[in-house]
Amino acid sequence: MNDTIRFEEGQPCPITISGTGGGLSFSPNGDMLLIGMFPSPSKAQIEAWSGKWRAKLFEESEFPSIPIFAVGSEDWILESPCNPSRLEKEAPGFCEAFYSKEEHFMVAVLVDSDTGVIQKIKTVPLEELFVERLVLSWNPFRGPANNYNKAFSEEEFAGRIAEIFKTKSQREIWNGSW
Repeated sequence: MNDTIRFEEGQPCPITISGTGGGLSFSPNGDMLLIGMFPSPSKAQIEAWSGKWRAKLFEESEFPSIPIFAVGSEDWILESPCNPSRLEKEAPGFCEAFYSKEEHFMVAVLVDSDTGVIQKIKTVPLEELFVERLVLSWNPFRGPANNYNKAFSEEEFAGRIAEIFKTKSQREIWNGSW
């Protein structure tokens, strides 16, 4: 049996995704994947997806850092909140595997949410400092909660994210990030 998932431009996305926006995931061997689901991406959005990306982390106290990306330019900011405790269950050891790689890349897949067809695939190089900060900020939030850390249930995580995005605009989040 072949367990390989292939992403090809012009083909249906092999993963079922609910909702729109950016969804970030990791494999157990540390591969980073971002799937962006947007209704009928414009030519300008497809071109931006192919352009230069910048990555930052948005920090909120007592909460895991939120990866955010400027896609093509700072005109398109894409937030990709992830719950590290859920990721650890799906891909045990992902943080260590991602951090230990010689070079850090993210595969970014742009999908038309209306049709489910992949519009663009881009391999995005990530700076070592971004990766280091991401892994360090996520480590306390992985695994079960105890007296020294805090893990979030899916409901709690979604609620906290909604609260953050309700109080700050994308521009405020981008400008307040590092």
